[in-house]
Amino acid sequence: MKKKVGIIGYPLDHSLSPIFQQAAFDDLNIDLSYEAWPLQLEEIPNFMQNLRIKPILGLNVTIPYKEIVIKYLDDIHVDALSIGAVNTIVNSAGTLVGYNTDIIGFSRSLDDFIDIDTISKTALILGAGGVARAALKTLILKGFGEIVIANRTEERAKKMAIEFSQNNVNINTIDIKDNYLANISKKSSLIVNCTSVGMYGSDQSFAYLEYSDISKDSFVYDMIYNPLYTPLMKLADLAGAKFSNGLSMLINQGVESFKLWTGQEPNFDIMLESAQNQMIKNQNQ
Repeated sequence: MKKKVGIIGYPLDHSLSPIFQQAAFDDLNIDLSYEAWPLQLEEIPNFMQNLRIKPILGLNVTIPYKEIVIKYLDDIHVDALSIGAVNTIVNSAGTLVGYNTDIIGFSRSLDDFIDIDTISKTALILGAGGVARAALKTLILKGFGEIVIANRTEERAKKMAIEFSQNNVNINTIDIKDNYLANISKKSSLIVNCTSVGMYGSDQSFAYLEYSDISKDSFVYDMIYNPLYTPLMKLADLAGAKFSNGLSMLINQGVESFKLWTGQEPNFDIMLESAQNQMIKNQNQ
């Protein structure tokens, strides 16, 4: 039986992982198939239990299960443990080990786009889910002077801030619908959207900020990669700010997942090109 890897989450219509990971397997003549398994919450326990005996080498985990899957694992890597979120699972003869490659993926992506003195700068994170936790850890490591977490449920953001407070960084929180968010946004050197607002298939607008809330000196990073030109990026464009979608992060974290499953280094350019081609195809449909 052919061995597999795949991705779990819900929904998965937007996912490019099956496209670019399969392209990388094929490029190296690795006999693996990459599949998408859209699961409802109640399906997770049974799926994770069966994973141990299935010919599945591992998984990617996406919204909304990056935190939930932890309790089904046998071990967890220090990076994933430090942020409380897993996006990659390795199945080693029935032993499930969790990793988080989002940190290195986001860090490498940021390094490609920005080079700023972070010490006295403010960074704004929109959202408080699994990918926001990876973003927060990354920005702490990069030495931002202040990090503000804005979330629909501020209590969730506060809990996250407390968990990371031992890093001796100034972390504040705000309700994402608070009018004061605009003031924070205007002074932020980096704005990172970790919400699903603006994702393909959803309302093509960004409810939390106006373009006038973004400084032209800011860098706006939208973790969303589908569509390629997101509603938040449009606002950043109108504000005269630099911006990026999350495709670079997606591929960078995917490279690390690939290495964990196979022990081999995939071709980044092939992964990126296949993802971009699929995006173009989707837009033309």
